[in-house]
Amino acid sequence: MNLRILTVLALTIAFVTAAAPLPPTTNNGAATTNAGRCAVAKPFTRPFEQPYWNGWGAGVAQARYQSAKMARLTADDVPRLKLKWVFGFPGAHRAYGQPAAVGGRVFVGSENGSVYSLDAQTGCEYWSFDAGFPVRTAITIGPYGESWAVYFGNQNATAFAVDATTGKLLWRTVLDQHPAAVVTGAPTLAGGKLFVPMSSYEELTGSDPHYQCCKFRGSISAVDAFTGKIVWKRYAIAQAPRPDRKNKIGTQLWGPAGAAIWSSPTIDERRHLLYAATGNDYADPATTSSDAILAFDLKTGKVRWARQMTARDARTIDCDFPAAMRTNCPKEHGPDFDFGSSPILAELPNHRSALIAGQKSGIVYALDPDRGGALVGKGASVKAVVSEVCSGDRPPTTGACTSPCRTLASIQLMQERRAHNR
Repeated sequence: MNLRILTVLALTIAFVTAAAPLPPTTNNGAATTNAGRCAVAKPFTRPFEQPYWNGWGAGVAQARYQSAKMARLTADDVPRLKLKWVFGFPGAHRAYGQPAAVGGRVFVGSENGSVYSLDAQTGCEYWSFDAGFPVRTAITIGPYGESWAVYFGNQNATAFAVDATTGKLLWRTVLDQHPAAVVTGAPTLAGGKLFVPMSSYEELTGSDPHYQCCKFRGSISAVDAFTGKIVWKRYAIAQAPRPDRKNKIGTQLWGPAGAAIWSSPTIDERRHLLYAATGNDYADPATTSSDAILAFDLKTGKVRWARQMTARDARTIDCDFPAAMRTNCPKEHGPDFDFGSSPILAELPNHRSALIAGQKSGIVYALDPDRGGALVGKGASVKAVVSEVCSGDRPPTTGACTSPCRTLASIQLMQERRAHNR
């Protein structure tokens, strides 16, 4: 059974389980065809003059909020939605990344390493591009000279730009040489630069007692969106790894390491900052930039401030083994409380803002970007955070919160309904 992607009406996307896959196609980095090829190549012009969902968060603030005007759907429309078409990922066992729906097309990566451009009305294939390794990131569409480009990253630490109309390679750039480095968070496009987060699976490979764990550090790379040239790169952990203790079979261990950036960066154009959420450390010594929100200068990459939410969270998969079998588990043996999703930049009245971030601990935090990430809200459910962040956020004429706060309130309601139904 393979996961399939389907569209309902023009631009509404969901995932279902369906039957046998289509025949596989490979192209070693070029556009390809298969039996589902579109008969006519429709022009890809003025793509943002119709409903769209672009990138991970539908905007650089990562709010994942879309107005009814943009969606062109109402609550009454939802029960009437019906299956329109189904597309099978050749040679894949699961759907891997979030699609983008832009310009009447659906762009989506896959476990098999292919990125597809599909017609949103019919599901036929305009082109596929072989990225060589699985593509887990969401897809971002942006201008490229007089045309348009498709931006994404793969699980070989490489960023790509592909022509949105033809699927031809524009550039590819390897961003990290560590053998376990991968791009899982969608690159964010802003100001002519592509900001690419870097994570890794060294937390897994680091459990091997013969492996010199660990040397990977999470990072953000700013890449010229037209040329693919790296403008700047900054690590979440500033200090390079160095030899630490040896494990019980004599393998040299290294540190500090970790603080992977799993999610898409958030852009604050007003403050000229980029926000990234980090995961746990992999090794001793534990750092102050793991399980944290980091603010990078958009122009230089310099870290302007950092706010750690869980200290001394150093661990690898080795820590899950029985104590007698552990070799590479850091001394801290932390709880693995990564930030796995992007911070939401919520714009409030009177030029106030809040960064909203949910952690694997089950805690949601609200930070003030104007006060070095000072904590202004915290709760085990979203309810407490909503009340703190949205306090004073009620225009006198309507009495309603701004859209980011409405988004938070809807999450709160969903949580309460789930708790009631258990």
